[in-house]
Amino acid sequence: MRYLRFGIYILLTFFLFFLFLVLPRIIKIRKIECYNQYGLCSNEFLTKVNSVTGDSIDTAKKKITEEFKNTKLIDNYSFRFKLPSTLRIDLILKKSKYALYQKNTNEIVVLDDKGMVLEKVKETNLPYVVISDNLLNIGEVVGSKKTFALELLYGIYYLYQVKSGEIINDNLEVIVPDAGKIIFPLMGERDILLGSMKLILTRSGKFKEIDLRYKNPVIRHD
Repeated sequence: MRYLRFGIYILLTFFLFFLFLVLPRIIKIRKIECYNQYGLCSNEFLTKVNSVTGDSIDTAKKKITEEFKNTKLIDNYSFRFKLPSTLRIDLILKKSKYALYQKNTNEIVVLDDKGMVLEKVKETNLPYVVISDNLLNIGEVVGSKKTFALELLYGIYYLYQVKSGEIINDNLEVIVPDAGKIIFPLMGERDILLGSMKLILTRSGKFKEIDLRYKNPVIRHD
């Protein structure tokens, strides 16, 4: 009896090993499901992953893994096979925080909180900084001055819902509706600059220009 049980255990182990090793190379994927932390994947991702329909589980996973290496949007991902022939993909996307708008071409790139370019888009709801020089490629990180400008604008957007600013002559210029233009340097203490702006806006009312590039801010009226 003991040998019989041992034989059954060996057969069961071999059967499970067979299922684990062989079936992923045999079963064909007929349907792809793709989700991220916000819901269904975008049409762009669906187009990429649907191309593996008809491949085996192993081949499909390898192709999708290779495809995902070419995008900077994905932070993590996992696969799950669902009987009879569905492959589910769960993505964790990197969060876009900033955007840069190229003035001459009207092109837009979105960036994460580290200033890395995640993708090129046609439009965005993110606060954006307008620049005149060329945009970086996907995966590249913007320089310290542009990062500082993006961080400043994000703070201004949070305080006053001002969605855009422009880098002009190595400064960030922002128009606050019903107030005026504010000029920021592209280096310094972000919180101090934002605090100075908030204090002046509280006291000054309408103005032509506030220049925060100096130790003592300069306020110019009409």
